[in-house]
Parts: sequence; structure tokens; C-alpha cells
Amino acid sequence: MYDKVCRKCGTRLSDFYNTGMLGCPDCYKSFGQEIFVALKKIQGATNHVGKKPRISNIDRELLNEYQELLKAKEKAVIEQEFQTVAELTRELQVLQRELKERGLA
Repeated sequence: MYDKVCRKCGTRLSDFYNTGMLGCPDCYKSFGQEIFVALKKIQGATNHVGKKPRISNIDRELLNEYQELLKAKEKAVIEQEFQTVAELTRELQVLQRELKERGLA
């Protein structure tokens, strides 16, 4: 039983039992029933359902705005528009405080 090997990636069944990890999607096919019970114990289920990010639309918009301001500031620095750099720096500081209060920075 432990000498089974995935034909695609070379992972051994014994590797799975030692680490709890598989090498590739084909390992699920190669090891089938041998890992079914173990996966249920490890993960609580035998299929992966993923996770949804816990970030609101407003938070996402704030993060996007922050990134856009950073890009604009970088451009202003390159173009030596120092007044614009100063204005963007102030805007970034305000936005950074907001992000920090929301636990995003």
C-alpha cells in the first residue's frame, strides 16, 4: 500500500501519510480510496470549497484608491512635479490612517 507512486509527479503514498500533502491533482486519482478517510479526518471534508475574502466593497475601494494614489505619486516624482507629490503624500497619509483603523494596513 505504501509503495504506490503518482505517475505524474512521483509523490509516494507514504509521503502523503508522513506530510499530509499531495504533490499534484493526479495524486487524488492515483491514491483514491487510500487517502479518502485521511482527507476527511484532516480537512473535515473530501472536497475543497475554498474561502471567500472577508473584505467589504468599501474596503476594496479604499485599497484600490490607495494603490492608484501610490502610482500617481510615483509618476509625479519621476516627472519632478513636487507640488503634486506633496498633495498626494497628504492624501495617502489620510487614506493610510483610514485603512489602519479598518485593520487593512
